[in-house]
Amino acid sequence: MDAILTLLAGTFYGLIIGLIPSAGATTGLVALFGFISFFGFDPYLGVIFCMAVVASSTTGDTYAGILLGIPGANSAAATMVDGYPLAQQGRATEALTAAITTSTINGLFWGTLTFALLPQYVKLIMYFGIPELWAFILLSLACVGFVSNKFWFRSIIAICVGLFIGLIGIDPETNIDRFTFGWEYLGDGVQLMPFVAGLFAFPEIIAGWRRGNSIATIGKETHTHQTWTGIKAVWKYRWDALRGGAIGAFVGFLPGLGGAMGDWMSYGATVASHPEEEFGKGNMRGVVGPEGSNNAQKATSMIPTVLFGIPGASFAAVLLGLFAYLGFELGTQEIADDTKFFDSLTFGFMWATVITGVICVLFNKQIAKITYVPYIYYFPFLVGFIIWACVQYTGGWQDYAILGLTTCLGLFMRKYKFSRPAMLMAFILAIKIEALTLQMTTIYTIDKLMTRPLFLVIMSLVIMLLVFSIVKRSKLEYA
Repeated sequence: MDAILTLLAGTFYGLIIGLIPSAGATTGLVALFGFISFFGFDPYLGVIFCMAVVASSTTGDTYAGILLGIPGANSAAATMVDGYPLAQQGRATEALTAAITTSTINGLFWGTLTFALLPQYVKLIMYFGIPELWAFILLSLACVGFVSNKFWFRSIIAICVGLFIGLIGIDPETNIDRFTFGWEYLGDGVQLMPFVAGLFAFPEIIAGWRRGNSIATIGKETHTHQTWTGIKAVWKYRWDALRGGAIGAFVGFLPGLGGAMGDWMSYGATVASHPEEEFGKGNMRGVVGPEGSNNAQKATSMIPTVLFGIPGASFAAVLLGLFAYLGFELGTQEIADDTKFFDSLTFGFMWATVITGVICVLFNKQIAKITYVPYIYYFPFLVGFIIWACVQYTGGWQDYAILGLTTCLGLFMRKYKFSRPAMLMAFILAIKIEALTLQMTTIYTIDKLMTRPLFLVIMSLVIMLLVFSIVKRSKLEYA
């Protein structure tokens, strides 16, 4: 009974976190440090609670992206590209149902494979060294940059600027301030929340305020009809959903790459697979594809986290700390032999995925009605909440200054159709790219790299994607 109550509590907590724009699983888990000691009497209940938060928040963060055009988390940005235009067309319930159904099915499928085949992962990870991980990150940037915007050169500029902003702070090699321009506040780098809010949230809020009306008008189709249409869309576009799940699962296998990469690679694969179709203006394939990656990536990212103590994503890094508080040291032989620990992982993730999927599908039509409310009634609350969330770092004027600067940047990029998703992706991965580049240039020569077939294959894909984007421009103009 305690396990069930813990599961339900973690599921509802994760859902609430997921609904908060730009929050996501990582933020929700960080907030748990204040009361994780409550599970000291039974640490396995703490494991169930944490995994329920991971599963439910991953599904819940879809809402802000589709309904408001604000990514609930970094990984939800890809779904937003076609999901938000669908909401503007009065098809929010359809888009939400399709997204959540896809995410739930892939979460269950890949969760089952993950927790059943954990020991087999040891053999697979040996094929990926530093060069392969570096090339794979480059491939993910190419996917998001060259697919999320038809202006490939502007995407390259966006990626470069994102890398520059992501590298602001203290140089890990020299321990000297880098690109801070003497501003002490930037010593810890640009904070993620104001950056995401300025890049995505406020440009869309300002655009909505200028329109003055609701996000969408009430369509002819009922919400009930849209629910069934959304479910049928998952079957109709099942190969896009399956492809997205497979890509997300593969990205999750690789230590430290994160959910945003999997979602954007899935979206890129979906767009590339249907060159005759238009994306970015409300294509249901553009919702089903990246959502297939969501929970699949969360499930498989637990493999390097548990077996090696290497976080498979940012949320997994927080999990390492939380599980340590509970007395579980991941990456050790003791944890590998603890069957109750694995049972708790499986129970928390799988059942939370099911419960979240059922709840969200049942109440989508009620939640989707927010798109019919005139913008002027709720945008002040949205602005207030986002500002409050963004200024939690210091609470001083510096937080407001960064938010203002990134908002100006977001408005500029939106107007001139620079790829905002590409910049966000580059910003998130900048430190990892730097670390892998330093390691690779120190250890490997060109001759050694030429003897690594997997590295050469991945780099060939990057070049092919660039050539493809130049020769045959994507129809997608999303910025």
